[in-house]
This record gives sequence, C-alpha cells and structure tokens, in this order.
Amino acid sequence: MVTIKGMLRTLSMVKNPVTLINLKLRKKSVNITFPNGDAFQVTWSQFRSFRDCYTFVKNCQIQQINDDAFKITTDKYQLIGCRVLIDVVTELESGFYGYDYRGKVVLDVGGFEGESAVFFWSRGAKKVVVYEPVLEHHPVICENIRLNKVNAEVHSEGIGDSDGERVVAYVEIDLGFGLGTGGSNKLTIRLKEVSKVIAESGGDIAKFDCEGAELSLLTVPKETLRTLEYVMVEFHTPQIRKQLIEKFNSSGFTVSRDIDRGNKDGISVMHFKRKPDA
Repeated sequence: MVTIKGMLRTLSMVKNPVTLINLKLRKKSVNITFPNGDAFQVTWSQFRSFRDCYTFVKNCQIQQINDDAFKITTDKYQLIGCRVLIDVVTELESGFYGYDYRGKVVLDVGGFEGESAVFFWSRGAKKVVVYEPVLEHHPVICENIRLNKVNAEVHSEGIGDSDGERVVAYVEIDLGFGLGTGGSNKLTIRLKEVSKVIAESGGDIAKFDCEGAELSLLTVPKETLRTLEYVMVEFHTPQIRKQLIEKFNSSGFTVSRDIDRGNKDGISVMHFKRKPDA
C-alpha cells in the first residue's frame, strides 16, 4: 500500500514529478531527471531502482547505454549491465559481502553479470573463480572482467549434488532465475558437483548466491569445506538456512555475520568463519 509519506518521498526524488506520475500510470519509459541533474529514459521498475539506491547512485557516474543497459563508474571500478545491476552493486557497497580479500582467491558461485567478481578484485583479491550457468550473462561478465583487468577464471556451470543438467522453467532471466518453477520458457543449464567446484577452485574464500542451489552444500565433505577460511551464503528459504547453519557448525565454522535483507521473502546472507583449530 502506498502511503502519503512514501509518495512524497518518491516525488521529491525527481525534478519533473508530473512526468513521474505519468510514468507510473502509462507504464512506458519516459525521461526522468534526478536532483543532481542526471537524466535517464526509464520505465517505472527502472526508476524504482534509481530511487531506492539513490544514496549510492548520486555518488557515482551512471551512463545509460540502451533501454535496459547501464554503465556504472565509481572511484574503484567500472561495470556494465542491466537495470538490476544498480540494486546489486548497492548491496555490495553497503557491506553485504564485506571482508578482507587482499591476496585471496575467491570462489564466486552465482556470478550474474560479473559485478561481484569485480567487487572482490577491487578489494584486493588476487584471483576470482566465477561460476555462472546462464550463458546469456557471459558476454557481460567477460566485458566487466576486461574493463577492470580482473584476474578471473569463468565457468559456465551451476552447482549441484552431482554433475549433470537441469531444465529451468522461467518467466525471464533475472536475479531470481532458478528459484521458481513457473513460466513457459525453458533453459537447460549444466551443473557441476559442488565438492569439485570448491576443490578445483583453490579458493580461500567462497560466496554462494545461487537461488536455492546452495542446498547442495549439504553434500560437501567436511574436510572439503574446511579448505575454505571464510564462506558467504545467501539463503533463499528458512529451511535451507537452518540445515546449512547446522552443516557449517558441525564442519568447524562459526557464524561471523548474519544479515537480514529485510524483505518478505525471508532471504538472508550469512558469513561463516573457519575456527583456527578446525
């Protein structure tokens, strides 16, 4: 439900509020100008990303490449990607994956458009090993790696209990791809057994944001998990969260951080640190 306070906050975010009202009603893209003078041709959903992330947006440079492609430039990196890239980078910069990456190899499962790989590299990682099963994202990943001269290794698989394939039904390929079962579109993705992924990466640190596939971590031998010093997992259901907390605790890890993303879906991010004697 829209409140008066929320509506006023939204209208105050732009220099042309009348146009914004038309945007909401017409469901077409229009030119919106923000207080800092930046102007973009956006849809309502695109505008919401700018509005909700404006604290970050106003402190960087954003260039609109086409209808749903943007280039973000900060003092540490450059990124290109679709509209939701703004939401993702805002999360990264707000500390969801804050840690000391200097000199570490980072395993990045759920690479999306390469933004987290660039983030880890900008924070001092010596190498990032990316797994992203949606081939549509790979040209963007490769371009972001090139733009930022990232030492990266990119794989076109997702993780699973075993090697194989999975057919995913979806509405559109977005951040939630793989979570639901609805949609008339079908995409076959390749899976690699998660224990192999961890072992072959040589990773010191791992991030798993893979839309429910994090459940496969339950099958990883404890000694394989303990090759990692620090693990960050985005949980997509309370049930998976409970099971994996038990798994990491029994494998010699303690909870370092527990981040509630504050949405109704119950999605959270948890950081696990290996005990010194594990």
